[in-house]
Amino acid sequence: MAWLGGLVVAAVMMIGGRREATGASQALAFTLAPGASLELDGDSTLHHYSAKAHGMKIDVSVDDARVVAAGKSSELEALIRGHVIKTFELTVPVNGLASGEKGLDANMRKALKGDLYKDIRFRMESYEVAAPVVGATTFKIVLHGRLSLAGVERHVDVDAVGARSGAGVRLTGSKDLLMTDYQIKPPTMMLGTIKTANLITVKFDATLRNGASS
Repeated sequence: MAWLGGLVVAAVMMIGGRREATGASQALAFTLAPGASLELDGDSTLHHYSAKAHGMKIDVSVDDARVVAAGKSSELEALIRGHVIKTFELTVPVNGLASGEKGLDANMRKALKGDLYKDIRFRMESYEVAAPVVGATTFKIVLHGRLSLAGVERHVDVDAVGARSGAGVRLTGSKDLLMTDYQIKPPTMMLGTIKTANLITVKFDATLRNGASS
């Protein structure tokens, strides 16, 4: 379902990433602090429901030239603002989506064509960071990339809010998406008497750390 587009933001800011450790990039080791969450919320004619993603994986690489320009700084907000992160790819197994309701989960995986497309994948193309605001305790980030879902790929933009959290950066936000944007028919149950809404909201809350600084 298109709601997995919200995993976009979870990407760099959510899963303990594996980066290409070459040259200056060996000084960095982006990891995910314990307690990260990613929740997929939707509505049906019966009740509101939520699902969580399990088994997510991410690959992260950094720009060696920008790492050198950043010098010895390990302050994560500064590294993000310096566009040290070059690429990342987030992969979510369709079978790793679970709401706790077997019937809903089965219909969800069927709608996502999980037998043909085992994974949901997001590839970042670029990201932007808003200019610093004097006295502000948070900052805004926008990630741009391609989401591949149920055999359909589309461009997506995801907004997040960052805030310093110890030596790391906590990122929170949400993203509304439509299943039909990915040619997915919203699942139904009980012979069509229970219908799910087309709109899905993805909520995320995670703290990213530079493990090399700890």
